[in-house]
Amino acid sequence: MNKTLQRTQQHIVILEASKIISEGLYDILYRSEINCKIDHCDTLDELFELLETKTPHILITNSMQFLNREKEIKKTRKTHPNIHIVGMDCMHMPKMNSLFDASFSLYDSEEQIIQTISKLFEKLSFAHQTKTDDDSLSDREIEVLTGIVNGHSNKEIAESLNISVHTVVTHRKNIAAKTGIRSQSGLTIYAISKEIISIDDFS
Repeated sequence: MNKTLQRTQQHIVILEASKIISEGLYDILYRSEINCKIDHCDTLDELFELLETKTPHILITNSMQFLNREKEIKKTRKTHPNIHIVGMDCMHMPKMNSLFDASFSLYDSEEQIIQTISKLFEKLSFAHQTKTDDDSLSDREIEVLTGIVNGHSNKEIAESLNISVHTVVTHRKNIAAKTGIRSQSGLTIYAISKEIISIDDFS
């Protein structure tokens, strides 16, 4: 396993109503080599409340939690682009597969489950390293950029990220300084080219 995963504490949220399943995942994760802290939510609405103050690295969710709420999930993915979502038992819901970055079955072995999650953390670690190397945008600047690309006002971005409008303006200035781009259309192209957002988000 990547040594970075052992050294850096990762934030995981488990979205699962079943106490037995969520406690089983807790046990598997805490016995693994992943250095993590874990929050738990019973419902999607509880998750939305948590996201007002925290931005986890990975969300592990029962795919049934997303049923008939795809629009809300897509909106959440736009406002929190740095969260990777792992679906549990989503093989019977192919239309929703695009909402997940990875998936596993509850019938998978502990090793398979940990491997799925570890691969995502390695991807996050590599992305962070790349950003540091080329002096790209910070995680918060990416969140602000995503709001800009989606046509949100400074006030709307501030409210969604639980920060002040003044802080949003400061981030916008930093984004413009780093990218050399000020227009929304230019920033949209930049965000797509850097894979911060997907062109599918606009389809």
